[in-house]
Amino acid sequence: MQEDTTYSIKDMEREFGLTLRTLRYYEERGLVRPVRRGALRVYSARDRERLKLITRFKALGFPLVEVKEIVELLEAPRGRRKNLHGLRSRLSDQRELLREQCRELEKVLALMEETLTEVNGEITAQEADRLHGG
Repeated sequence: MQEDTTYSIKDMEREFGLTLRTLRYYEERGLVRPVRRGALRVYSARDRERLKLITRFKALGFPLVEVKEIVELLEAPRGRRKNLHGLRSRLSDQRELLREQCRELEKVLALMEETLTEVNGEITAQEADRLHGG
């Protein structure tokens, strides 16, 4: 990737599956800093890399405020990454939260299966009653 490569807002929208509104919001929050050329926003290779990180940590369930902190930490030069242990702890906590959500979803899915089985049984019973004149 060349440092002087630039991207339009449409390029970013397509590549990351983000809406124009979301990209503008990220700009308002200081997460990306495209250069303005008239009415156009021009994104740098650095902005593109930031968007990769932003979308990754958003997908992992982190709130945008934390995403910004994490991205800034990861962009710091290696010797200045003061709190990688803190990041590892955040990631571990988030992983446990996601695992708990999975367990809860598994319970909900089991209840859904049970309920569908009951409803299917009722439908089968109704159809049987209709066939036998009931």
